[in-house]
Amino acid sequence: MKSENNTPKPHIVLCAPKKTGKTTLIGRIMQETKAGAPSIPIYGFQTKRFACADGINRIYMFPAGHVRTDSLPSDACYLGSTCGRVRDVCTATFETYGTALIRSARPGGLIIMDEIGHMEKDARLFLQAIFDALDGDIPVLASVRYTDGSIDYLERIKNHPWVQLYMLTEENRDAVYAEIRNAIFSDRKEGRDHEPL
Repeated sequence: MKSENNTPKPHIVLCAPKKTGKTTLIGRIMQETKAGAPSIPIYGFQTKRFACADGINRIYMFPAGHVRTDSLPSDACYLGSTCGRVRDVCTATFETYGTALIRSARPGGLIIMDEIGHMEKDARLFLQAIFDALDGDIPVLASVRYTDGSIDYLERIKNHPWVQLYMLTEENRDAVYAEIRNAIFSDRKEGRDHEPL
């Protein structure tokens, strides 16, 4: 968790191809935030893909840590759909609901962003909320979509000066989990929960 000049970085970003374990790792960290004494408040968002009988995948946004079910949620948190490629995007959900979830964060908490991808490319307010969080003091744990091409805002997130980027693989994910866990919880145990990781 140290940069080249040995300065701690307050935010953690995971990047990996699908099915590598980004969301599972973030879920394990969130479980531990609830189990600690004291627990760490969780803010931000998670997304979930629902595979429907018509072959279309519908994607929804939830508050981070929300207990998700297999039933389709409200249209108010609908982000869009895919079927091999993006079919439609509800930019308004990113702009209103997603932005509010990020901006609700308070000192002493942890902002979860799982996951940031290509659907939000036209959501200017949502992307601004992401970069404001990365410029801020409240620790962020995020995952970004792995892409072969270069999407400007994803590259800016990965290369943000306050971000420690982890390229997650099946081989390194346990070691990465241990390092991230130590970074998030070690300062809390020492009573420095308002300082960067």
